Amino acid sequence: MAASESVRNYKQLLGQLATACEKARGRLTIVEAKRVEVIATQDQLVAAASSGVDRAVVAMAKGVGPELTAGVIGLDVAEVKRLVKSAPK
Repeated sequence: MAASESVRNYKQLLGQLATACEKARGRLTIVEAKRVEVIATQDQLVAAASSGVDRAVVAMAKGVGPELTAGVIGLDVAEVKRLVKSAPK
């Protein structure tokens, strides 16, 4: 095989490898963007569930008192009182 043919084959291989790397980087960028969206959605779900727990604790405290609520669900009385105080009226 002539040296010029070897050089041409080598350049062709380098071009193919560079193209494969660029495609892989593009796929990675897409996946990272989707990951950011999924994490944001999950953060919203967690926040909504946390708010639901807070509302349930407040409702229970208003029904049976903060001390009993704290004892039953295993929270500190001060935390239950804080949730009740910060709850919308």
